Amino acid sequence: MAELRFRHAGLSGLVTTVGGRALAFDAEAASLGMSPEEAERLKRAMGFTTRHVVVRDDTTTADLCLHSARTLLGGLSLRPEDLDGLILVTQTPDYSSPSTAISLQHRLGLRTDTLCFDMRLGCSGFVYGLSVAYSLVESGLSRVLLCVGDVASRMVAADDRAITPIMGDAGAAVLVERRDTDSVFQLHSDGSGEKALFIPHSGLRADAEDRDKPASMHMDGAQVFNFTLKRVPPLITDILAAAGMGPEEPDFYVLHQPNKYILKNLQRRLGLDDGKLPSGTQSVYGNQNSASIPGTISGFLAEDFSHRPLRAVLAGFGVGLSWGACVIETDRIYAPPVLKFEETT
Repeated sequence: MAELRFRHAGLSGLVTTVGGRALAFDAEAASLGMSPEEAERLKRAMGFTTRHVVVRDDTTTADLCLHSARTLLGGLSLRPEDLDGLILVTQTPDYSSPSTAISLQHRLGLRTDTLCFDMRLGCSGFVYGLSVAYSLVESGLSRVLLCVGDVASRMVAADDRAITPIMGDAGAAVLVERRDTDSVFQLHSDGSGEKALFIPHSGLRADAEDRDKPASMHMDGAQVFNFTLKRVPPLITDILAAAGMGPEEPDFYVLHQPNKYILKNLQRRLGLDDGKLPSGTQSVYGNQNSASIPGTISGFLAEDFSHRPLRAVLAGFGVGLSWGACVIETDRIYAPPVLKFEETT
């Protein structure tokens, strides 16, 4: 097991920006050929209500993250030159090369001696990225900006009834800086399940006859569900043990938000009440992939994180297959409510 402990790195601010267009599930269900009965069943089981997507086809994850980052720096009264590093976690970069983080360095006006790189991760990406940002600060950098998210609506086929109504677009920015806090991370991966959630025809591994097909996500729903119920409860048990905490001690459990059905099953297995484990992100904003943990904080816990010290369990799990969790301490961080990326067509 990869277990990391930190004493001199902590979170000081967090901002999430979602796409400016809200799509109602009822309207999408009809356009996808679902009967009213089928749509109602999915609404009850999965929590489908709305999702937020970008307005323009040329809006990218970097645009959403840039909006979040500028708001974050302004809220913390920081200048771009105050940052030492920038990490971008996304499955939807501007280009396959170069790293989009380097483009963000230029667009934000960061110094040219700033460390910048991309990480290609999805649902576990926030926890993985946060562990790297903490590591860099613990090793000597003063401030690292972590950006996470996806324009996930462009990862799926428009007529895919299984995945299209799930995905939302979001980009979040968080600042990690030197401060005295205790945190512990545990990270896992299992590549034998890589095709449970993957995008065929999207890289060099694609068969020659398939390379001209559109790149859209394929999901084995049963495999993903079974993976989640198998891996996440022991993940939470193990991270609590590593932190020396009982299950009642964390103020919040902020988990990746795939859908309400999965989260409610996890909540029952973990024995947590609604006040400890928010589960409404997917119902309001859609599945935000690596941005779903900061998106849940911005969407439902901004007041708590802004106004009091907290201990929180954060856990991401999914595409890879990969999963990870951490226990962190925060103390009145800058955490405004969700922002919308307003665009003109």
